Amino acid sequence: MKPKATSELLVELSEYAGTDKIVTSYDMKSIINQQPKVIPVMSRLPQLDKCTDGFIPGELIAISGPRKAGKTLFAQTLTTNFAKQEILSLWFSFELPAREFINRFPGELPVFVMPSKLKANSLDWLRERIIEGLAKFGIKMVFIDHLHFLFDLAKMRNTSIEIGQVIRTLKTLAIELNITIFLMCHMQKLDPYQEPSDDNIRDSSFVSQESDAGIMIWRDVKTENEAWVKVCFHRRTGVLEKKIRYLKVNGLLQEAAVV
Repeated sequence: MKPKATSELLVELSEYAGTDKIVTSYDMKSIINQQPKVIPVMSRLPQLDKCTDGFIPGELIAISGPRKAGKTLFAQTLTTNFAKQEILSLWFSFELPAREFINRFPGELPVFVMPSKLKANSLDWLRERIIEGLAKFGIKMVFIDHLHFLFDLAKMRNTSIEIGQVIRTLKTLAIELNITIFLMCHMQKLDPYQEPSDDNIRDSSFVSQESDAGIMIWRDVKTENEAWVKVCFHRRTGVLEKKIRYLKVNGLLQEAAVV
């Protein structure tokens, strides 16, 4: 179909009144003021909350770190603390079998939801399960462990660009469905004594470029139960490169100090 001429569109759109019509900044402010107030959900990890001012719907949070560094433990700590506030999380635990994942929670199991069976390499399936979680349980948080289970790496022609498309899809989902998505990502192999950064996330720089926050976690190789969490960047608060020391206490993380 041939596009309409500009002169024709000028006349036609001068009276356009659709939901996506162009409005003034004052009109937009009025629309925003009529919407429900966004109340951040706090992690109950004081220094982390200071860096992030909590988590709000529409955000995509990338979590990364070396292998066996505590990414899942960190996310399970968040899940437990959200559950204590009656905030339900939906978990896609591709990395760990359900039995092992459930058993890793210490003490009383927090309330969260998860698919009874997983399907990898399908963003359409993922979207449907998130919508199901919203409809049945009113979930507010979504944890995906991890990024590389959302696509077939062998079929990718340009890995970096196609991962960027996946990240944009997840960000769009977070906004569309009014949820917060936490995405675990693998990291390049580094010297165990090297402090990692969001630049070390595997396969695509788009993970950091398209996410609202990048959080890196790694273990202190000199100790048995200490780890570092670094908020590499947080677009909403403007925080950069803030490190927090954590201790593993009773199977979950507890803050020790901030640097």
